[in-house]
Amino acid sequence: MVPTAIPDRYDLEVRLGRDGDIEEWLATDTSLDRPVLVRSLGPDSDPARRRQFVESVTRAAKATHQHLARVFAVSEVGGGAYAVSEWTGGATVADRVAANQPIDLPDFLPNASGLAGALAALHAEGAIHGRIDPSAISYSGSHPAKLGALGRAGSDDAAADVRALSAALETALTGSPPGGPPPSERVDGVPRALDVILRSGQSGALTAHQLEEALRAAPTPREPRSDTGPTSRRLLITALALTLLAVAVVIVGFLLSGGSAPVVPTPTSTAEGAVSTTATPQSTTSVVITAAAVPTQPTSFDPYGEGGEGDPSVGALIDGDVGTSWQTERYLDPIDLLKPGVGVTIRMQGTPASLQIVGLSDGSVFDLYWSDQRLETPDLWERVASGSATPGTVGIDLPLRTNGFWLVWLTELTPQDDGTYQSSIAELRFGS
Repeated sequence: MVPTAIPDRYDLEVRLGRDGDIEEWLATDTSLDRPVLVRSLGPDSDPARRRQFVESVTRAAKATHQHLARVFAVSEVGGGAYAVSEWTGGATVADRVAANQPIDLPDFLPNASGLAGALAALHAEGAIHGRIDPSAISYSGSHPAKLGALGRAGSDDAAADVRALSAALETALTGSPPGGPPPSERVDGVPRALDVILRSGQSGALTAHQLEEALRAAPTPREPRSDTGPTSRRLLITALALTLLAVAVVIVGFLLSGGSAPVVPTPTSTAEGAVSTTATPQSTTSVVITAAAVPTQPTSFDPYGEGGEGDPSVGALIDGDVGTSWQTERYLDPIDLLKPGVGVTIRMQGTPASLQIVGLSDGSVFDLYWSDQRLETPDLWERVASGSATPGTVGIDLPLRTNGFWLVWLTELTPQDDGTYQSSIAELRFGS
């Protein structure tokens, strides 16, 4: 039974059921003509529980956040207590999971970080939720996810709130409770960095604010893509054929004319990963003089993973021996389904004019970046070129950049015979 002393302005319309010892009703606030949610404790509740309910909801009402259900009224009345909050549509994450419809991948991170922010706002006001689970989170396609179910009887520990929210978020993403394989192995497109964040939250290593910040900084999950490998190979073969044809035309022209030495186009890597040719005109009027380029300190670069990527072999990149090579870790899935990429950085002394990537394994796709310092993630660097593996050596003409760091960032790795993915590079040769 709902306490009869609830103000008349709230017209109770549909009984929604019970949330533990709390009755829930869909009602209309007749004063403002809007739907609201009424949660109440009836005469069967003891006075201590009613006081706890009112105090908990009152503290929560002080917090404001777009991902936190707003509280409009709360009071203890004769024989019970009630709270009135915004109506968020009724569907919860628990309902969606039961219907086999977890939160869509593109919507997960904005809502997950928002929910962590809502919990941080609660904690900043000295409020504790007490019992977060998928049924405490409302979510529909037309509304952002919101943390509700305020006033439940439960823990009074902020760390327990974070652990519970992290577990609920994993369930919202995968459709299953934690304890099995990590999300990146259950859902295509989830980066491994997200596994680390959610498991860190579940272990109690993060506050609500730290969980929010970590989710905001997480790499954006990518939707599964179709395999475009065969198309890329056809384009590469076509481009190579055109290159050979261009060289043949120049040589034939030289033989017929009996003139001076021909200018042979130099293959270069293009932004589409194919090979293009550009003629290099002979000139005696100007020469660009650059400082000697000395590459040093090859270092693996894995900001979205566990921090190391083929570290034992990274020195092979500048040892002058094409018989040795740096190799990435071996992955069970395409790299872009796990994280944005992996790579290596080279510290530069001087001003290189060109880069030769020797022995880049077939099927690899890369971006080339430069920065005057070793920044945390590739998006903070300056991208100067993109390309893909070509037989032998990939040659790139570099913009003038003195000193600093160069980053070779692999966004697609080479498929292996055993179904895994791994790439290698024999040498990075910078020319002055």
